[in-house]
Amino acid sequence: MRFPRFLPFRVFLSLLALPGAVAAGAPAGKVKVWIALRDKGPAVAAASGTSARLFEDAPVYAPCLEQLRGAGVEIATVLKWQNRVSGWIEAARTGTVAGLSCVRGIEEMPRKALPVALPDPAPSAAEKSVALAKSSAQDFGAFQSLFIAVGAEELRDTLSAHGKVPGAGMRIAVMDADFMLGHKAFDSLFARGADGIVDQWDFVSDTSVAVSRAFGNSHGAQVLSQIAGNLPGVLQGLAPLARLLLYRTEDEVNERYVEEDFLAAAFERAVDSGAQVISISLGYRYDFDSGPNYPYAQMDGRRRPSSIAAVGAARRGAIVVVAIGNEGLTRDGAPTVTAPSDADSILAVGAVTGAGARCSYSSTGPAYDARLKPEVASLGCSMPLANPNTSIGTWTQSGTSFAAPVVAGVAALLRQLHPDSSGINAQRIRQALMTTAAGSGSPDNLTGNGLVRAAEAHRFLLPGPVTGMMVWRNGHRARVRWANVNPARAKAWDFRGRSRAVQGAYSPEGDLLITTPERMAPGAYILKIPPR
Repeated sequence: MRFPRFLPFRVFLSLLALPGAVAAGAPAGKVKVWIALRDKGPAVAAASGTSARLFEDAPVYAPCLEQLRGAGVEIATVLKWQNRVSGWIEAARTGTVAGLSCVRGIEEMPRKALPVALPDPAPSAAEKSVALAKSSAQDFGAFQSLFIAVGAEELRDTLSAHGKVPGAGMRIAVMDADFMLGHKAFDSLFARGADGIVDQWDFVSDTSVAVSRAFGNSHGAQVLSQIAGNLPGVLQGLAPLARLLLYRTEDEVNERYVEEDFLAAAFERAVDSGAQVISISLGYRYDFDSGPNYPYAQMDGRRRPSSIAAVGAARRGAIVVVAIGNEGLTRDGAPTVTAPSDADSILAVGAVTGAGARCSYSSTGPAYDARLKPEVASLGCSMPLANPNTSIGTWTQSGTSFAAPVVAGVAALLRQLHPDSSGINAQRIRQALMTTAAGSGSPDNLTGNGLVRAAEAHRFLLPGPVTGMMVWRNGHRARVRWANVNPARAKAWDFRGRSRAVQGAYSPEGDLLITTPERMAPGAYILKIPPR
């Protein structure tokens, strides 16, 4: 479920009027189940050998799917990484399915209770919202102040200095409840065509269209405005030219079954579609109407399907950013971390004020296996967002839902500045964000390592000065094959320690050319150049 701080009253009334509602497309008289499968057939077993990755990436065994269908299962999702499916079955036939030769286990999914309006001492969303059609420099300044607070503005300036547009070429996946993108902040996204939204899927309705240009209280639109919104003078997201992968995995009004299966399937599709950063403001643990809440013992990152999928995506090279939840300090005496923010190798994000103090609603760790949760925090109280009910309006909302996309945007800018070709992988960027956050000297399970500091993370990832030997022959030029250094700051010494004046510049072919304004004797020299 998503993490609202406030449920619009009109939506709340509509939910109260639907006591018998079931998930969209739910077959009458059937229950939704998880089905764990035994293997992937003899060919995959022989080919994969001892390689877990080869086994995970192989498709689910087709004859097994046919067995399930023959036993009356209406398959909803197929998860190859976990060798598991979700689907609908008549309750009386679960025993038959459990007895199939390819089935390892079957369990009914928990059903969610209807959401209720959350009390909060802060002003309501309506009271906090800016005038619906307002457009002013002050609103734009709120977005810029947000970026400055987390150090992202310096990253954007650095990209501009290198001739790059923030987010250009990056693939960012966002998974949420809806994407009603009628607000003009998304006009440029649609104008870019296939270079804007490069993939989308509605897992709830099982259709290829997850995005509309409608207006409404769209959680996904608000999240997306922080990453890719672009309306000059009103708001601009952190990575406005990113290529987006948008997946609807939640049905808010009619939902009853926990939709971890849709989220897990979206993880797999995102990775298969080249996502470099994945942003999620969803979580699962509480408020079920069939069975108890997920016990704290399951919050170890290895039990819930959404958490397993999050780890799978992270280990395949994506930077996975997940809101930790809005459940507060403790609930039933246990830390309130939710799945999939309990996963390892990801960045679970808590919410803090501008002064760095934890927002009262932000969920807490540690994970059940004692890992630090959250890993980092971002601003999450009274965040400036596009108002998706309007064409140009903005408003402020609070929640870890709106802290996570800021960190995802920062991660995308860092990935853009430090691509795979630089030798820095996604986990190194994750480490940099944790190591350089404001509270990294004394991390805790309230705000993790504290407020992210994007510019510090960038500097952490820069290599130290490159030092090596340059062979100087006759003439005034030497060719050095060093990449990602600042040639304007090249320095040279002979082997007696005497400084030599040199200048550096990259040739059109990409080689680094070192020249000297005065004659130097042929021989070897020590060359030192700082990184770009």
